[in-house]
Amino acid sequence: MPTTAELLNWMTLTASVNEMKRPNQFLKRLLYGNHEPVATESIEVGLLQEDRKAAPFVRAGAEALMVQGHSDVFRNISAPNIRIKAALDPNKLISQRRPGDRIFVSGKSDVIASAQRYITQIQQGLEDQVINAEEYLISRSLQGVISYSVADEEVFTITFPRPAANNVTLDTWWDDADPDNVTLELDFHLIKSLASETTTGLPLTDAIMGSTAATAFLKLARLKNIPLGNINQGTIDFTTQFNEDGVIFLGTFSGVRLWQYNRSVILNGSSTDMIRTNYVEFISSSPQTERVLYYGAIPDMDAIENGNIVSERFSKSWKVSDPSARYMLVQSRPLPVPRRVDASFSVKVLA
Repeated sequence: MPTTAELLNWMTLTASVNEMKRPNQFLKRLLYGNHEPVATESIEVGLLQEDRKAAPFVRAGAEALMVQGHSDVFRNISAPNIRIKAALDPNKLISQRRPGDRIFVSGKSDVIASAQRYITQIQQGLEDQVINAEEYLISRSLQGVISYSVADEEVFTITFPRPAANNVTLDTWWDDADPDNVTLELDFHLIKSLASETTTGLPLTDAIMGSTAATAFLKLARLKNIPLGNINQGTIDFTTQFNEDGVIFLGTFSGVRLWQYNRSVILNGSSTDMIRTNYVEFISSSPQTERVLYYGAIPDMDAIENGNIVSERFSKSWKVSDPSARYMLVQSRPLPVPRRVDASFSVKVLA
């Protein structure tokens, strides 16, 4: 019921303000454009590994030397399982006024329209949570290890065979007391040199910085007077804005695009940064990295009976008669696989 003050005073009804935070999708959009739902819960990732070996030399007319071929590595990974639901209370659907609704209804059409908008918002909320979970998994795949816990606190770890050399700790931190001790050009050159020595040898295209790392880099850029438009040094842009994905393009340096990605996500009640604050993730975004966002099969009887086990998303709803309610459910089995595991470097730039 409206209050006395509401009844005795005129008011203007405005459109409701949507303060639901947008989901994180920067890494998914940048790196995992290739999606592939599969018909099994487990996914086998096969790797062929071999160093750059030069053939040995023998005397003319001598017997050939036996050499070893490549090695095969197989990893069977069970796709993470996301299965969430929400309940719709019919009393709240028809009796609760929501932001933007008029105080007095003109008929059942107003009530039904409000309920439909609310249902749509709940559905979008479920989808946003799945998108955020995907982004979390992708952010961890950049580090070579995906770790997550399920509702009963059991912890699962997925390890990709990324070389130890792809985890780099700088000798001089970017916030060193003497900026002259920091050589940004050499730091970037070091990582690019390491990338050229990997199996894939793909050039690094992007550097995604955590919040503290980006602040330290921009301070150094100011102190060292890195000029705008200098091809050798790079171009640092201090005028761009954070976009809807929570990322800001800083410019280019040493032939690498620079990004600051500040977003975090609430996972199991704790805030987790997408990019570790003191790190820079150097990556190649080339299609040759062959990154694939797989989706495992959906183990649900309704999905099986409807022939819908191969899908990025599975959703359903069902009604409970007494007490009356309807439940909505969304399930997904995302598994980001960096098939070229050595096409990314995690660099710690601050203590």
